[in-house]
Amino acid sequence: MFTFANMNYTLTTSEAAIAADEFIARYRDVERMDALCGKCPSYGNSWGCPPHAFDPATVSNGFKTVKLMGTTIEFDEATRTGCTTPEMSRTVATQAMQEAWETILPELYELERQVPGSRCFTFRCHLCPKGCTRPEGKPCRHPELLRYSLEAVGFDVTAATRDLLGIDLEWSNDGRLTKHITLVTALFCR
Repeated sequence: MFTFANMNYTLTTSEAAIAADEFIARYRDVERMDALCGKCPSYGNSWGCPPHAFDPATVSNGFKTVKLMGTTIEFDEATRTGCTTPEMSRTVATQAMQEAWETILPELYELERQVPGSRCFTFRCHLCPKGCTRPEGKPCRHPELLRYSLEAVGFDVTAATRDLLGIDLEWSNDGRLTKHITLVTALFCR
């Protein structure tokens, strides 16, 4: 493990509001998203990830509007070219996402508190740095703080982000650090 001391990036946030029934009709596909989630190492190993003991389609029902938010981490060229191995790229990406998450999560919880009856959907669960209790068969340590990602409850975040925020999500296919990473969250309001 190494520390990337000269990592530079900027954070920008884009937002869009849409009627909840339209968002659900256009972007929810529980079966397809569950199949994609099944390929992730977190599948079944995090309380925030599928498979769930409930119907994931039900957690987004009963809301009137959705505020979709994309927080983009854009790396400068020096940071990107400084990542000379896939391991370095993963480390830098993970570090930047963790730093961004430490800002985003409290803001999302505060937004949820300010809007009675709302529910935030996060990027993914980061509550337990020492690891989730799910693989041990133990209950969640923080059930009052646990929030699901949009993907974990069946939403196609790639399509929603592209259509509503005008952001194409980037994926690294060659182990290089992408120009930007976008953390997608939402607030569902009654």
